[in-house]
Amino acid sequence: MDLLIDFAISLARNVVLGIMMGSVYALAAMGLALLFGVANLINFAHGEYVMLAMYMAYFFSVTLVIDPVVSSIINIPLFFLIGLVTYFLFFKRVINAPPLSQIAVTVGVVVLLRNIALVIWQAEPKAPPFTIFSASYEMGPITIPLDKLFATIISITSLILLYLFLERSKFGTAMRAAADDVDAVSMMGIDTGRLFLLTLGISMMLVGLSGSLIMMYQAVTPTSGLLFGLLSWAIVALAGLGSIRGIYLAAVIFGLADALASGMWDPRGREIILYGLFILILWLKPRGLWGRR
Repeated sequence: MDLLIDFAISLARNVVLGIMMGSVYALAAMGLALLFGVANLINFAHGEYVMLAMYMAYFFSVTLVIDPVVSSIINIPLFFLIGLVTYFLFFKRVINAPPLSQIAVTVGVVVLLRNIALVIWQAEPKAPPFTIFSASYEMGPITIPLDKLFATIISITSLILLYLFLERSKFGTAMRAAADDVDAVSMMGIDTGRLFLLTLGISMMLVGLSGSLIMMYQAVTPTSGLLFGLLSWAIVALAGLGSIRGIYLAAVIFGLADALASGMWDPRGREIILYGLFILILWLKPRGLWGRR
């Protein structure tokens, strides 16, 4: 009986942790979904930008002695600028190019960013030295770390604000229209180049925020981008394009799979579960569960 109770408590803890992890994963995946949905750009370097955002959160935490969550205040505008630079350096010429050209360019960016991270920060995992949210909240037998709870609240709030922006602003309406038919948007006189530029900037803002919040869960290495790149694509594949709610629910599914695999089985097997689930999704529902297209 005691063994069954311990199992139930452990399961409940991992479910709560999975929901919180999924909320943060949703931010990273939403950045990818925006860029792919609006600009139709296949960005294989998305995970590397998440990895870079994690390193920058670590850098600001060490040099400025601030919490990783607080570092998002710097990361968000910084990655907006990085998005603008990336657009003019790499993406502008391949926005309307064949998919193979987009893949080649973004894979090149993957190699570039990964080796830059390796040269600057070496291969050892890096983690913030401290957090001001080190306390925990006790909810019966379940312990909820305040740093992870705070990261979850920020993630959900950010997704709500993004939803309101896309639904109620003129620029958000243009983005949604471009996701459905970019040619029609262009014929209506909207500058699609500027639209794609700002979409990439917003996508990178979400990346900068998600990178800071992911540091609440794990350390970063130069190969972290591989996990978060594939994870973001898997979430978008499960959700489909055109639904923030779908992205969030899909991210929670993957967060639960991650937490349950790490907590109930073997942390070394988490990637087997995540990648296996990705392959299963592509096989069963290639268009996603909630997407409009």
